[in-house]
Amino acid sequence: TTEEGHGLRVALGLEEDGLKPAWHDFSTTPHLIAVGDTESGKTNLLRLIARAITERYTPEEARVLLVDYRRDLADAVPEEYRLGHAVSIDALRDLVNGAARAIKLRVPGADIAPARMRRCDWWDGPRLFVLVDDYDMIGVGPGNNPFMPLLDHLALGYEVGLHMVVARSASGSGRGLQEALLRRLQEINSPALLLSCPPTEGYLFGNVKPRILPAGRAMRVARRTTTLVQ
Repeated sequence: TTEEGHGLRVALGLEEDGLKPAWHDFSTTPHLIAVGDTESGKTNLLRLIARAITERYTPEEARVLLVDYRRDLADAVPEEYRLGHAVSIDALRDLVNGAARAIKLRVPGADIAPARMRRCDWWDGPRLFVLVDDYDMIGVGPGNNPFMPLLDHLALGYEVGLHMVVARSASGSGRGLQEALLRRLQEINSPALLLSCPPTEGYLFGNVKPRILPAGRAMRVARRTTTLVQ
């Protein structure tokens, strides 16, 4: 990991063509989507990012909200960094609603000059990283998405200190990516990691055809370019 200002860069792996680090920079692309089969590497990705957060920030500078119905990430984030660990829909709603109220207070008013936007100096408190594993296990539907209170704040994620990493199963992903939260993340050009995924899911993230890949390998899709990462 490396840092700049309030930001965080995480090496997601190595680009296969030049063996350079494949960086995800949370200051320029505040969110990330991951899609893959069981045992393809989604949970390990979330562990990698959780570790990077705790190495880069103090608990006063960043907090993590874990959404982890299978409880695979129970030991991934030290207690002092946790905003919460949601393993049920009711707990998730409560935690998201509380987080959304705090983030709403950080939305820049008309008096904030453009030069100040990247400095984030009009609010205090920790950055919030929402790490979601097995998003497909959360019962979401039209008008029934527990993350709805955060949707309006995603576009200014870095500026208001909100970052989301959402991992979901490859099964049904062709349809699942049209759900409100994942659709909004795509609309604001969030990069995606497409791990092993059956080609039968059809084209995902625009024009990318899924492939069966070894565990830990992925196609990184960012601004219409696709890079193989290992």
